[in-house]
Amino acid sequence: MTQIMADKKQGLTFEIVSARISDAADEKKHVVYTLQVRFISGNDDLSPSVVERRYTHFLNLYNALKREHPQLMATVVFPKKVLIGNFDNELISTRSTGFESLLNHISTESRLRTSKALLDFLQDAELSTAKELIGKRDYTLAYPILENNFKLLNKIFTDRSPAVLLALCRVVACLASLQDFPNSLRWADLALHRYEGVSDSDLLELYVPLLNACSKIWWNNGRNKEELDSRIEELRKKGHRVDGAPDLMGAVEVIEQRIFGGN
Repeated sequence: MTQIMADKKQGLTFEIVSARISDAADEKKHVVYTLQVRFISGNDDLSPSVVERRYTHFLNLYNALKREHPQLMATVVFPKKVLIGNFDNELISTRSTGFESLLNHISTESRLRTSKALLDFLQDAELSTAKELIGKRDYTLAYPILENNFKLLNKIFTDRSPAVLLALCRVVACLASLQDFPNSLRWADLALHRYEGVSDSDLLELYVPLLNACSKIWWNNGRNKEELDSRIEELRKKGHRVDGAPDLMGAVEVIEQRIFGGN
């Protein structure tokens, strides 16, 4: 497939690396495109993020942006639907190039790149699966999905952007429910570091739930949590809501709805 450099300054690349035909019994036959996202800064990105998307996902992204930003999307030519030949190799290749061109265009326009439509395209499918697993308390299976989601968003948005911080908090919230899980301390420390300097009032509402989740992770992994308990106590003295604060996963859902709205 064709590789494109979406934003040379940022080093962001999108590539459809493969396509396969899915003929699952519970779904209509369709083509699944594997999208690889890399952020190159000096050296090549050795840990690219990968997601799978259907034609419909790309079409929904295009249509949403066409409605919201018609002038910015005026020059974009999107692959049309066809009645027959959907599984033809030449058509699949042509569509792949068109999808890459769409993402290339989006990444070079700040208003498109920061749109809710792009965020939905990047994460909705995986978040739906992760939330279902979390609802079943299957945190071990939910974790790698949330991890990949965070790493993907962090290639596209800044470290302390709302989308990235919310994704990071989801990872921490998931790990707080797992006992002595590998790398959980690293994730907790990363989240605490990222929250230093955050001034967004909505995101600051997550700070106490984040401290509580990190405190649990520290305790589960044998690290003294007195430092975090002291931070929580300082916030209490300053009048912040500490007692009865929501759990981190629930708080993320509330703040995300407030910032980005629903579908």
